[in-house]
Amino acid sequence: MWSVQKGLRLLLMSILIGPLAAVTSQAAPLDQPNGDVLLTVTGAIEHTNAPGQARFDRAMLEAMPQHSFDTTTPWTEGKHQYQGVLLKELLQQLGAKGSKVVAHALNDYHSVIDLEPIRDYPVMIAIRADGRPMRVRDKGPLWILYPMSDYPELDHQRHHPAMVWQLNRLEVQP
Repeated sequence: MWSVQKGLRLLLMSILIGPLAAVTSQAAPLDQPNGDVLLTVTGAIEHTNAPGQARFDRAMLEAMPQHSFDTTTPWTEGKHQYQGVLLKELLQQLGAKGSKVVAHALNDYHSVIDLEPIRDYPVMIAIRADGRPMRVRDKGPLWILYPMSDYPELDHQRHHPAMVWQLNRLEVQP
């Protein structure tokens, strides 16, 4: 009788723990950046490649699934095509656990971004504008962009401060 109970316990444990083990084994370790670090992510993240942070160079960001959209912005003339990484996909890859992100720019500007719109819209960390890598003088090398032309409700004063250009750091907060 004891061996039947032990067998049932082992079966129950494998049913309960098995899916969790599969989820944790799917998380690939982050590579180390070989080039200049363009983006550092800190805070409530599970996957890192440096103590307490995840650091990305251009090649690492370009190796992630790329998305694009054409949009206008309050700071540029006309519609442009932007390409990059969806913010929600980057945060998922890092195992981020938070309700907001503080986005920091090279000039120390920062903005607190509520993650709710990030879940509902394809908010992007743009790497390219009109097919070319973005330069610092052109609001790059990274720019958080909302697809305002596709979703006019995003072209609102409450979202504009979140579109941080010259982005270099994200801090995930609970």
